[in-house]
Amino acid sequence: MRFLLFLLLAGSIASLTACESLINEVDPDRLPKVERKLAVQCYISPQDTLLLATVSLSQPVLEPRASALASEIKVVLTEGNRSIELKFDPKQYAHVADPRLFPIEAGKTYQLAVQWRDLSVTASCTVPKAIPITSIKLDSTRETNFWGGSSRWLYDARLTWEDPADQTNYYRVAGEVRANQWVTLNRFVAGQSRPDTFRRQVFMQAPLYFDAVNQHISDLNQNGQSITSPKGNLPNYLNYSYFDSLSNGSYGGNIPLTQRPILVSSMLLHVDKNYYDYHRTLQQQNDIEGNPFAEPVLISTNIRGGLGCFAAYNRSTKTATLN
Repeated sequence: MRFLLFLLLAGSIASLTACESLINEVDPDRLPKVERKLAVQCYISPQDTLLLATVSLSQPVLEPRASALASEIKVVLTEGNRSIELKFDPKQYAHVADPRLFPIEAGKTYQLAVQWRDLSVTASCTVPKAIPITSIKLDSTRETNFWGGSSRWLYDARLTWEDPADQTNYYRVAGEVRANQWVTLNRFVAGQSRPDTFRRQVFMQAPLYFDAVNQHISDLNQNGQSITSPKGNLPNYLNYSYFDSLSNGSYGGNIPLTQRPILVSSMLLHVDKNYYDYHRTLQQQNDIEGNPFAEPVLISTNIRGGLGCFAAYNRSTKTATLN
């Protein structure tokens, strides 16, 4: 028995020693040198209320953290013989410009140039035309609570549009839910042991929830056809915030999506390939985050000499009412 125990212990020690031998320290000088790059994100659209670009520095492994001084970064947007410089706004922490001074137009190609010290990058994109939404379909499903609670209705929306033929198109679907809902609030008054109860109608809104991957759509195998989006789920609850001037207090919370009417605004973004590729690969990388056995996904970029994305889209909106 002692001999058997000795063999087991010896085997365990040998296994640990073998595992330890698999861990080798690598001399940092043997690693390939990676230079810092400018990382840029900028999306333009004819519906823009603000032209905006964010610029940062990439962070190579084993290098000390550094950041670009915003005041030294120059961002210029050009189309033909027109150009505008985006200035840094500390509130947005981005470089911005007024689109009324530089309108974005469908069918035109725009150039972006960013420079910081000895680093410079460029990119270009063409703005797609808007594709109208032909219809929105609202649907409902009754969910049964098998634990004894009451059942509830779940709602979703799908939008349909006609895909232009003889060209490759890319899309993203989004939306929001808006409603005026009655809520019961408690007003706390000085000198009273119990609060006053009152009702107010407050405006609420929430996003329409599309799957993070399926919300990006291409017309592969459906070119020139009618396309219907995956379903976007309406939220079960709507958040609200309300300021009461009598008590000088702020109130907030959420209530079930039960009161009618409810406005469902669906949005169809006709995006360029730069936008589609970047967001698809970014989502694929996010899906494997924390999985040590998954292969990393190379994030698509159209920034020449740098990282990130400069892309364009054109948005169409259609609203349906849930009564």
